[in-house]
Amino acid sequence: MATRAKRLPASGLPFKRAIEEPGASSSSPLDLEPDETNNIGYDSSSAVSSTINTASLRPQTVQYPNPGYLGSSSHTTLFDQLRRDRSPQVTEAIAEPEKAPSPQRDYINDTSVSSGANLILELHRLSKIPAFIQLYQSWSATGTNLALAGPFIDACASTVESVMSLCDGSLSRATALSQNLFNCSSRPIIVEPNTSFDEYCKSLGGGNARWETLGLFFVAVCRAAVDLPFAEPLYNSEQERRKFQRLTLRYSDHCLEQCLPLDCMNDLQLFLQYENFISHSQIDGDQSYQSWRKLGDVISSLFALGYHQQQTESFNAAPDFLRDLRRLAFCRTYSADKNVSIFLGRPPRITRRFCRFFLPGNHLQPSEEASRKPQIWDPSQGPSFITDSRWAALCGIMKEDILGLLSQQDHEEKLRQGLILQEDIQEQWEAVPEQYRLQGSLKGYSRRPVERDFMLNMKLNYLHVKFLLRLTLQHSASDPDPQLLAISIDLLSLVVEAVMLKDQLINSGTSLVWKVAYYGLSAAGVICLRLVNQSSSLTFPQANISKVFQDLSILVAEIERGTLVYVDSPNYALLARATQIIKSLLDRVISSSFKTGTIVEPQQQTAENAEQWSALNDTNLGLWDNSGLQDFETNFWLNLADHPFLAEPVTR
Repeated sequence: MATRAKRLPASGLPFKRAIEEPGASSSSPLDLEPDETNNIGYDSSSAVSSTINTASLRPQTVQYPNPGYLGSSSHTTLFDQLRRDRSPQVTEAIAEPEKAPSPQRDYINDTSVSSGANLILELHRLSKIPAFIQLYQSWSATGTNLALAGPFIDACASTVESVMSLCDGSLSRATALSQNLFNCSSRPIIVEPNTSFDEYCKSLGGGNARWETLGLFFVAVCRAAVDLPFAEPLYNSEQERRKFQRLTLRYSDHCLEQCLPLDCMNDLQLFLQYENFISHSQIDGDQSYQSWRKLGDVISSLFALGYHQQQTESFNAAPDFLRDLRRLAFCRTYSADKNVSIFLGRPPRITRRFCRFFLPGNHLQPSEEASRKPQIWDPSQGPSFITDSRWAALCGIMKEDILGLLSQQDHEEKLRQGLILQEDIQEQWEAVPEQYRLQGSLKGYSRRPVERDFMLNMKLNYLHVKFLLRLTLQHSASDPDPQLLAISIDLLSLVVEAVMLKDQLINSGTSLVWKVAYYGLSAAGVICLRLVNQSSSLTFPQANISKVFQDLSILVAEIERGTLVYVDSPNYALLARATQIIKSLLDRVISSSFKTGTIVEPQQQTAENAEQWSALNDTNLGLWDNSGLQDFETNFWLNLADHPFLAEPVTR
């Protein structure tokens, strides 16, 4: 029997059904329409009284979970198909299901409303919303913004200002405002195919203010504080800035936690989850469990909304701007899933063979499913979040296929597939318009700082895909071949140039610290392995040796001076440990432990170290076991520190 996935409504916003118990009232005094008393400019004194006096009169409801997207294997989809396909002979045999009651507003308990009121009162006491808005505006004036929710933040800022202007500091008024936010957040966001962007924004502000609206504003302010070192009167020192970042991230967390229990999935909530994840990775660190879990939440919401199946009728019924934002959300999350998995050495959670997704942006031909086939780009578009996301998704596809090579036991077959991948990588890169491709030095491009960062992201991603492929095809983990070494040198050089020109770049979605930790340390790790390996018969390329030592020295100096990360920064431990090992290696270079282009073998090697490194040389590269070196995290640098060459005393 043919089956098909159960479709979401055009808005993509399924919501739970609340079935009233017998005898319950069909309406509630709290069911206020946004065009009436819930308008953000209304005199809420009567509503406050109604909220307090009628709290005990709320109808008791039975809540059923929001199923979200249901695929073809779901029994619900099968029974729906049976009703659609039944023949006249069996029509009478199958009873028509009872009509479900119309959706009711989700039950919102007093504890949640009180928690929201406390947040509103805290913001009122702080009296810094105008300063928050000014900080965001200063940041957005640099040309950057939130990757997904950026188009909405101006409207969110106006809404937050309006909501807070209604708070007089009393608990009753704060409770009424909190109740209103919950009421609106529990309603689906209705969109039609012809809904305009301005109409969509109006449905999120004014009397329709939602917790998602506030959450997006606070995460934007948090991101601004990450990028701007000074913003008086909010902060004027690094310690105050770190404290302010955590404060605004806590506000964003609070708003998100108010939305999720309502079980009313929607696009705005998805955007908030993604931006909240990015901020947690920057504030808590890229290795933190908190950011890892937040990424998992984003992926779960993508699947529950059905955005991994973008060929469905409901997905394509959305207005163009919203459909592109959904595609953007999937592309960026898909890319983040691959990058974080590689960085942490854990399995990815989105598998392409279970997804059908398309790239955002203008298409010069009918939209094609994202694949390794070279894409056709619109050369009239400049570097932007859309072009950055398109390229990130394409690189994510190739990274997923590279990871798949790790399970290939036949080396000849692995090599054959790897060569095909190598050709595909190059064809994809050459299909990118020249105005996006970074061909020379960063300082040679006269562009806005944010556009430079977009171009930097694309080039780093391209080099990293090539890096991973060559690393996967290696016979020995500790003996990189000339191709891998050359790619590593280019990758490290580009990262170091970005560090040196950091004042001429603006964070376009991935921070400079992430670029150093993810790309720079990977490249430096391969170079260090090559330098300390005694068994290699290959000489280090003389043309690059001075440039390599210069780049490694600059990286060490920037980290040690604290211009890149501070001691209390979450990624400091990883970077500092790597710096110590690199510095130790450079000391041996300066002390002439090297002959011309080759490494002098150490006179002694303990049996324990010899056994360790013999096992390392023979290991098969595997990302998901303890021998995997692709992540180049703390354990890699700890193991490298025990290498017998680095254990030698330095002779001068």
